[in-house]
Amino acid sequence: MVKHYCKVLLLALLLPLAGTSLAADKTVIGPVARLNVVEADLSYLARIDTGASKTSIHAENMQVIGGDLQDWDDNIGKSIRFDTANESGTKASIEAEIADVLHIRNSQGSEDRYVVWLHVGPEGKERRVLVTLKERGPMTYKLLIGRNWLAGEYLVDVELPDEK
Repeated sequence: MVKHYCKVLLLALLLPLAGTSLAADKTVIGPVARLNVVEADLSYLARIDTGASKTSIHAENMQVIGGDLQDWDDNIGKSIRFDTANESGTKASIEAEIADVLHIRNSQGSEDRYVVWLHVGPEGKERRVLVTLKERGPMTYKLLIGRNWLAGEYLVDVELPDEK
């Protein structure tokens, strides 16, 4: 019986330390951060959205190379070319392989989106992540960072000031 209490006490003492060591290995990021997209050679003021499962980038003038834009599932594996722009209006064109098609449901309805691999992150710390393509023209943030980019590497502190 004493051994059982000792084990429980030891576990109770060590449990808070486990969370601390996990958090110590992660970078803290605020609700808005300056991040690069390597393929666009652009820097974006990105909104960090822990409610979004996937990262999303502003995309317009999308063209599937060797395919019809509306043949969603048939285009997986083909290349897509699209234009993007950051919050200051600086534009770039990107060509990437379509990795997947995602069906999104939200309060505005539902839509299909192409998904591509892009390298996103702070200068020199970019990482490869799946990114959905979305016309984000009227939105303030042209790059929305989802949990797939944050996972295992970042903690979000909403009290940090927004980066400019």
